[in-house]
Amino acid sequence: MWKALLKKQFLELNTFYFQNRKTGKRRTKAGLIGYAILYVLLFGFVAVAFFAMGIPIAAAVVPAGMDWLYFAMMGMIAILLGVFGDVFNTYAGLYRAKDNELLLSMPIPPSKILLVRMVGVYAMGLLYSGLVFVPAAIAFWVFGRVTVANVICPIIMLFIIAAFVTALSCVLGWVVALISGKLKNKSFVTVLASLAFIGLYYVVYFRISSYLQAFATHVESIGHTIESVAYPFYAMGRGAAGHIPSLLLFTAIVAVLFALICYVMARNFIKIATMKGTGKKSVYKEQTVKTVSVKGALLRKELRRFLSSPTYMLNCGLGIVIMPVLAVVALIRMKWLREMVTMLTAELPEFASLLPLAALVTVCLTACMNDFTAPSVSLEGKNIWIVQSLPVSAAEVLDAKRRLGTYLSLIPTVLCTVVLGIVLQVSSTAFMYMLLAAIVFVMFYSAWGLMLNLRHPNLTWTNEVVPIKQSASVAIALFGGWAMVLVIGAGGYFLRNVLDPELYILCVMLLLAVLTRLVNKWLFTKGAEIFETL
Repeated sequence: MWKALLKKQFLELNTFYFQNRKTGKRRTKAGLIGYAILYVLLFGFVAVAFFAMGIPIAAAVVPAGMDWLYFAMMGMIAILLGVFGDVFNTYAGLYRAKDNELLLSMPIPPSKILLVRMVGVYAMGLLYSGLVFVPAAIAFWVFGRVTVANVICPIIMLFIIAAFVTALSCVLGWVVALISGKLKNKSFVTVLASLAFIGLYYVVYFRISSYLQAFATHVESIGHTIESVAYPFYAMGRGAAGHIPSLLLFTAIVAVLFALICYVMARNFIKIATMKGTGKKSVYKEQTVKTVSVKGALLRKELRRFLSSPTYMLNCGLGIVIMPVLAVVALIRMKWLREMVTMLTAELPEFASLLPLAALVTVCLTACMNDFTAPSVSLEGKNIWIVQSLPVSAAEVLDAKRRLGTYLSLIPTVLCTVVLGIVLQVSSTAFMYMLLAAIVFVMFYSAWGLMLNLRHPNLTWTNEVVPIKQSASVAIALFGGWAMVLVIGAGGYFLRNVLDPELYILCVMLLLAVLTRLVNKWLFTKGAEIFETL
């Protein structure tokens, strides 16, 4: 029984590797080899990145004889990455597994089911924490004195850290399950959490050099703080550095914590495994039904589809967030930006006339990240027959998709363009041309993305990630849009002596307007015919 349960658990963890999400079929041998190479390269890149992080830390503390501080710091990073990567796997595999009730209906003790689930959680925790701790140990061996103890102890410590990560992931996964059950709109929370993580990542990324410099300056005070405030991590660091009593002490701490969590979970596993969440109950209230037009109803349908998917919002609507952030940063750093412009124009006087074009290119490059329409037809999937059977024309359905992409992108685009125009102090004529060109570009981009999706639809996906992140229409819309904008910018630069940059922006706007008109005409004629036959 143990063998069958463990085999099932590891096959479940590796389904993404053996099964093609696009077709739902098992991958070919060539596909398996290709994915194996891809993941080896991916994990190798991450490991090299943490090795590069460990080198300066080791160079700062190992010569000072504080080997334990190095392992304590890298061990805490390994725990953070392990918990972050494992907590949602714990939530999905332990608390929200689709076959929990099926397994509980079989003559299998719940404790065995729990233990097998936790083995899967442990394996993932070992993988994520190992991506940090193994390169960290190698970086230490480069700078430190290599002995039998400080070679074997870090290897043993990795497995102990993985058990600590498993314990924390089980607790945090349970918290996530409780919160998720009480949330009404989970999509927005997922998006906000993802954006917060992305923002935190870039803050740390851009300040990592100053953090490392501060760390090297205050090594001793940081070491005393960890020893006095976070003694278990002090024991972890000393244990990994080769101090056997500290290794045994940290092992005992983790063992007690792990045993306690296993005991609590074993007593409540059936309740946890069958937990469905406790949202607010719906209470019927008599209301007057409000009717809306066909266009309004179709637009509302598209908006609800967009708001219901965190994957769709994050991958196809990131520009909605980036453009306001760009506008706010430009306002905050207005003085610095104007000083930079003054310096550039002093060195290159012709740069002053190109400022409106540079601002327009910046806005349009960011607007290309709002590729809402590129996967919108594919996202109908196998249920496309429902919208095809409605008493509305295909042109009206396509128009709703096009208008949603335009409306969602228009406000942040206008905001960013206006702020950049004010900050860069462009002339009123250039400001008007910039604004009109940005608006027309958004209209063109929405229509063009929809046209690409009609030319390259995918309605046979089994996971919505496929049409959103792995489709030809999205790739062409995003990279093709960037290439188009860069060509516009390069054209304005090379033609600056032939055509006034402000007049060039006007010509670009007129060209985009003509292209928008042609693409819309195609959408509502040939495109509507294609949609009806999908």
